[in-house]
Formats: sequence, C-alpha cells, structure tokens
Amino acid sequence: MPEVIIKYKSAKALKALQDLTKLFDMVIEKPVTEKQTTDLPITFAKKPNIKALAGIWEGKDITLEKLRKEAWGDRI
Repeated sequence: MPEVIIKYKSAKALKALQDLTKLFDMVIEKPVTEKQTTDLPITFAKKPNIKALAGIWEGKDITLEKLRKEAWGDRI
C-alpha cells in the first residue's frame, strides 16, 4: 500500500483527516507525537559497559577482510 506523510497543526485538522480516511477507504496509523520521536527507550547508553562486548568474536572464524566483503561485496 502506498504511504504518504501528512503534517498538521491542530487537533481539528486531524479530525478532518480522519473523516476523509473513512470516505476514501484509507488508514491512519497511530499519529507520531513529539514525545514519541524524542523520548526513545534506549537505556544502554546511559551507563555503557564496554567490557560487555569483550570476546564477542571469540571462537568464530571472522576477519576484517570477511566483514568488509560481506558489507561491501564487490564495491571495494
């Protein structure tokens, strides 16, 4: 289904858009509020523990060359 983003300034405009969606068989997904976009539920960065990543590649057959090849393919 094609998507479009519509920005509006008032609750009255949102109500009008909701009424239009019923007429044209469209769907409005949950409107994004300012709080939702700025208050992300990321907690690990508040007290990072670099040691938690120690040994992440231990015992794995991985090299920088393999990582680059997977990421970039033939573009490098």
